[in-house]
Amino acid sequence: MRLLLITVAAALLAGCGSEERGMTGERSPEEGALPTVGITVVDSIGVEIGDSNYVMGAIEGLCFGPDGNIAVLDCARSCVRIYSPAGEYVRQIGARGSGPGELQDIAFLAISEDGNLYLAGEGSEVLGIHHYDYWTGEWLGSMPTGSPPTCLEGSYGSGYVRKDLERDVSGEQLMVEIIVGRYGPGEDDPSMVYYRDRFPFDPADAAEIVQLVWEGYDIASDLEGRVCVAPRSTEEAVVMVYGRDGSLDLTIEIDLEPVPRTAEEMEMERLILRYRASVMGMEHVAIEPDPMKPLIRGLEIGPEGNIWVLRGGPSTPAFDVFDADGKPLYTAVVQGDPPDGSTWRFHLDAHGMLAYAGDPADGYQKVYILEPQPL
Repeated sequence: MRLLLITVAAALLAGCGSEERGMTGERSPEEGALPTVGITVVDSIGVEIGDSNYVMGAIEGLCFGPDGNIAVLDCARSCVRIYSPAGEYVRQIGARGSGPGELQDIAFLAISEDGNLYLAGEGSEVLGIHHYDYWTGEWLGSMPTGSPPTCLEGSYGSGYVRKDLERDVSGEQLMVEIIVGRYGPGEDDPSMVYYRDRFPFDPADAAEIVQLVWEGYDIASDLEGRVCVAPRSTEEAVVMVYGRDGSLDLTIEIDLEPVPRTAEEMEMERLILRYRASVMGMEHVAIEPDPMKPLIRGLEIGPEGNIWVLRGGPSTPAFDVFDADGKPLYTAVVQGDPPDGSTWRFHLDAHGMLAYAGDPADGYQKVYILEPQPL
């Protein structure tokens, strides 16, 4: 992952830019109240000390496989570990090394409908996309990419969705272009482009570089072919919903009020940004976080086609849930007020709901198996 992110940072500093889309908030008080449902933690996978198959090195992503098993991307060990729905270890895909099919640093995971598993990062002497068979664990090849792809999401058939950063130095102003597109096995170019954004870049703003590489946008994809994109912002909460043909079907605007970070949250974010900057080879760059949280910090598409939007403001994870037409349905809140809830990251599909904490209060990571209560 270090080489992946250093490459991104170097490309940006050489001539591209970002307006990082911010941080998130609470629903306006004048807006009508929606029903609230609880999200309960029913089980977890992971231990601090013990069986190495259950000690998580550094989780950077998770999802369900086509069979309902749980896939966990452990970037510290450069592998994907598979667990049963009951949390039992099943097998491992990939391993750290420099030989064929082996990995050095990976940061993003996606599994397609038919079981093609994709990883983004460095491996097999290639910086780009690494392709495996989910069912057998067989390495199917690696493909270098012009710019390191991020934010992978599984899609229908054998496809996946990803975000690419492209720099444009053709004019007087340094620019960066964000492209969210659909790819298939071995494809150099997207078969479909859902979203493009192009904006100037200030190479002196190190915080924007780090945030753009690691976050910047939230993306969700389902097996019906829909893709949701939400730029992270401290100023507006907007979700764009694209159809199977790539057309913009719907725009959801959410009335949320920005929430400032507490002193403790500022310090935690400062440490996270500086760590990420060091991974990108920017150890001696002064970085300060935005004092406001992003309005949106997560997107998921539920089994009924509902769109789940994770608010960035509350320390306890809370979602605004909309139907497929963008109508507000209810609010869903994790029960128990977890102390590390502001760093929780989620995955939701027809098989269920998963989460992990980016900065766990217990000092070690676990995969949480969650269950939303019925409305």
